[in-house]
Amino acid sequence: MNDQCRECDAKCCRYFSFEIEKPRSYEDFEDIRWFLMHEGISVHVDEGDWYISIENACKALGPGNRCDAYEDRPLICRNYNVHDCDQTEGKYGYEALFRTPEELEEHARKALGERQYECAKAAARAKAGGKAGETKRKMPMSNRH
Repeated sequence: MNDQCRECDAKCCRYFSFEIEKPRSYEDFEDIRWFLMHEGISVHVDEGDWYISIENACKALGPGNRCDAYEDRPLICRNYNVHDCDQTEGKYGYEALFRTPEELEEHARKALGERQYECAKAAARAKAGGKAGETKRKMPMSNRH
């Protein structure tokens, strides 16, 4: 183990992130807004690609921020390059970072245009019905990687 790992707070073991589809419609933005309604979720755009990040510590993260399963750790951990480490990267240069539904809504209004956003919002809500439990759309995970 190198010095960098000894001083690390195990940032890479406290979240995971994966690519999601770029939103192209009001409904797509609503799916992402749903993600952001949950604790520990953020969404960012990096080089035009959209990602969801989920703050959730690894079950094998032990005292002193050390891996309790180090000898049997998953390949993704074994292949992690210390030169790409979150500890050394500093602040990320994301094109956009969304931590709240309101931040995403503001972006969606700009991306779709205010008028189109409002029209699509009204149409989608009318189609879904206004009552809980009557939603006709599938849960957003159906179109994710």
